Amino acid sequence: MSHIPARRRALRVATVLSVAATATVLGAAPAFAHVTAQPGDAAQGSYSVVSLRVPNESDTAGTVKLEVTLPADHPLSSVRTTPVPGWTATMTKAALTPPVQVGERTVSEAVRTVTWTANPGTRIGPGEFLEFPLSVGPLPTGVEEIALPAVQTYDDGEVVAWDQPMNPDGSEPERPAPTLTLTPATGDAHGGGGAVAGPTDTAQELRAA
Repeated sequence: MSHIPARRRALRVATVLSVAATATVLGAAPAFAHVTAQPGDAAQGSYSVVSLRVPNESDTAGTVKLEVTLPADHPLSSVRTTPVPGWTATMTKAALTPPVQVGERTVSEAVRTVTWTANPGTRIGPGEFLEFPLSVGPLPTGVEEIALPAVQTYDDGEVVAWDQPMNPDGSEPERPAPTLTLTPATGDAHGGGGAVAGPTDTAQELRAA
C-alpha cells in the first residue's frame, strides 16, 4: 500500500508545479501587452470609431502621452476626437499632394498626427489601461489593412514606439504597430466600428486643435 501515498505526493507536486507555471505566465503577461486598435476591423469606405487601447507596461512609471500617426498613403479627410477626462488632444495637419476627392469636395490637407497629453496629476498607472477614441473616415477602399503607428511616453522619460510591421514570416515583432483590418463594404457607408460621422461633417472635423 505504500505506493498510494507516493502517488498522491506525486500528484500534489505536479499540481503545485502547474500552479507555479501558470503564475509565472500570468506574471509575464504585461510584457506581451501592446497598444492596439479596437475594434480591430471596420468596413471599407465607412466612417468609424476606432479606439487606441493603451496598456501601461511599466511597474513603476505611468503613461503621460500618446501620439498616433495616420496613414499618409490613404489620408483620412475626417478625423475627430472625443473628450478623455484628464487628457488634452491636439491634431496636426499636413498638405495632401496631390489633393484627394471626397464626395463632391477636393481635400488638400488632412490630419496627420493626433496626440493626447495627460494633464498635471493624470496618468495611466501601473496595471492600468486607457482607450483613446477617434472618429475617422471615410476609410480607404481596395485596401485590406492600415497601420496606425503610435508612440507611448512614460513619466520617467521612457519612450516606446509601437511602429513595427509584421515580420516576413507572419510572426509578430516586439513592438507591433496598431493595425485596422478593413473588410469589404456592406452597403452602409456609415456603418462599421460604431460609426457616428458622415461626409457633411468633413469641414468641421478637419480643424486642428
